[in-house]
Amino acid sequence: MTLSAITQRPAFKPTPVTQTQQAAQAQQATQTQPPAVHPIVQQFRTDSFEAGTSRAQTTQAATPLTTPAGAGEAAVSAESVVQAGTHGADQVYPELSYEENQQYNGHPAGYWKTEVFNAATKAGASQEEAALLVAQSMQEGGTDFSKNGSATNFGPFNLNKDLIQSFGGDAVPGDLSQLNGTDAKAIELNVGVALNAMRTMGANNYLHHARGGATNYTDPNQRLSSNVDVRNDDAHAFERSLANNAHKILAAYQADPSSLATNHRFASDIPAI
Repeated sequence: MTLSAITQRPAFKPTPVTQTQQAAQAQQATQTQPPAVHPIVQQFRTDSFEAGTSRAQTTQAATPLTTPAGAGEAAVSAESVVQAGTHGADQVYPELSYEENQQYNGHPAGYWKTEVFNAATKAGASQEEAALLVAQSMQEGGTDFSKNGSATNFGPFNLNKDLIQSFGGDAVPGDLSQLNGTDAKAIELNVGVALNAMRTMGANNYLHHARGGATNYTDPNQRLSSNVDVRNDDAHAFERSLANNAHKILAAYQADPSSLATNHRFASDIPAI
C-alpha cells in the first residue's frame, strides 16, 4: 500500500457525545475503578531502618567487597576470620589461657574485655567483630608508647598512626591522643576507628597491618624480623592466633555472658618483631 493510498482514506468521525453523557461516563468510571495505588519506596540501610531498630542494636557487619589499593590479599570479613578460628598448633603461636592479675593501662583484663565488647556492640558490630577486638586488646596488653612518627601507637589496640589516618574514616578524632584514654568515651573512639579499618581493609589485612605495619599490609609474606623465634609466616600466624583466641572468647561469651567480666585471658605467646 502506497502512502498516497493511506492519505486518501476518509477521516474517521466519532459519534458526538453530549455533555450529559460525558458526566455519566465519568461518574461510572469513578465508581467501578479502584483508587490509584502509589508504590511504597523502601529505604534499605545498614541500621535496620525498616525494623525500627537503632544502629546501636545492629549486629549485621559490613563485609569488605573490595581490596584497598596496596593490600596484600583479598579482604576477608571478621565473621570468616573468627569462625575459621580452629587453626592447629602448627599454624599458630603457642596459645595462653590463664587468670590474669596484671592491670593494663590502669584497669584489669575484665574491664577491657567488657568495655571493648560493649562498645563494639553499641557501634553495630557483629559478635565476631567484637570478639576479635577483645582478643586484640588481650594480646596487646596495654598501649605501647615507645614508637614515634607514622609508627606511633595509640589506644588499647596499639594501632599505628598510619593505619588510623589511612583507614579509620570519620571515627578518627582530631587529636589522636584522645585514643589513649581509658574511659568509656575513649574506648568508643578506639572501637570506631578499628571497626572502620577492619571493614575497609578486611579483617585479615587489618591484622597484618596491626602486626607488621604498612609493610606487612602490602606484603604479608615479607619477613620483618631477625628474631629467630619469629615464624617465617609471621603475619599469617599472628592473624590465625588472634582468630583462635577470638573464637574462644566468643564461645565463652555465648556460653556465659558474664565471662567477659572475669580476668581470664586468652592470648598467645607471640615474640617481638
